[in-house]
Amino acid sequence: MQKRYQVFISSTRKDLEVERRKLTNALLKSQYIPVGMEHFPASPEQAWPIIKRFIDECDFYVLVIAGMYGSINPDNGLSYTESEYLYAAEANKPLLAFVHEDIKKLKAEKVELNSRKRRQLEAFTKRVEASLVRAAWNNPDDLASEVITALNAATQYSSAVGWVRADSVPEQFGLLSDNLLEPCARLGIRQVSVDGVAGPEMPDNLARARIIRVMSTSAVRLIEIYKQSFVAALKSGGHIKVLLPDPQGSFVTDVQESESAYGPRGVKISEEVTLVHYRLREVLGEAAASTSPSASLGTVEIGYFTTHLRSTLVLCDEHWGWLTLTLPPARAPETASLVLNPADRSLLSVCVRHFDRTWDVVASRGATELLGP
Repeated sequence: MQKRYQVFISSTRKDLEVERRKLTNALLKSQYIPVGMEHFPASPEQAWPIIKRFIDECDFYVLVIAGMYGSINPDNGLSYTESEYLYAAEANKPLLAFVHEDIKKLKAEKVELNSRKRRQLEAFTKRVEASLVRAAWNNPDDLASEVITALNAATQYSSAVGWVRADSVPEQFGLLSDNLLEPCARLGIRQVSVDGVAGPEMPDNLARARIIRVMSTSAVRLIEIYKQSFVAALKSGGHIKVLLPDPQGSFVTDVQESESAYGPRGVKISEEVTLVHYRLREVLGEAAASTSPSASLGTVEIGYFTTHLRSTLVLCDEHWGWLTLTLPPARAPETASLVLNPADRSLLSVCVRHFDRTWDVVASRGATELLGP
């Protein structure tokens, strides 16, 4: 989507009319949208609210300093140019400054005669030079060239919003829908979480599920956080199947070695896998203690895989899933997760088949265990 960036030109006017005109023309030719005092009412007092609004709307703020300080803003005793600069800085706008390289070369009518204003101009210039990387200029053409070069570089790395043609939005949205939204819908990807937070859907679906399938590098935090949901599922006769890496296997060894390069992570994965065993026994015991003798208590099974990396899965029956793109040494909350629902070409059903096939392989090796309360 092609953007055009709005640029606020801030400078004195009487001494820089030629420079402002050439700079405005250069910006227009380079597909920028220039905004400056030429577009404001004659009275600065009436213009100030409009000036602030334009600064708020602009993507970049360009400050040009020469030999004049400019008219004074009665609200703060500073020039309107300096007031604009301070407001733009407060608004966190990208600031670009261009200071005349030698004021002594300017004509007398373009140099500040008022001694107080001269001191204010010197202080303002020093403030700008101390705060910003600025460029020097010596004539109108040089100024226009320096500004365009700086803006072209700044737009490559800036997160500025910019402007787009209204008639380009439907086309771009159509491409987004075709390339992203529609494929996600076909696969049943309903939501993407970038911080590992599942929201209220996770506990609700866990508590209602008849079969809960969990595949994880450790799952200890999952079980601790959603303990009561697991208890509720077992009390209703649900079955929990958890696939974990073999604590003594090469996979765990490799992940622990990878994590060690990033400093201590607390408990090792091998220790966490062992801890999951005890946490699940606690869940089963609590469910058994609060289930009537006539009710059917659910079951908990653990299987240990020794194969390659498995992405984290939390599958509630075949109607809801949580798929985390686990990429060690990052843990599940540090990587992206997908909320899965049934669909025509459901990724959820693929995950269920993947889990069940892995479980069958693990069971064939005698690496599953049915826990007792």
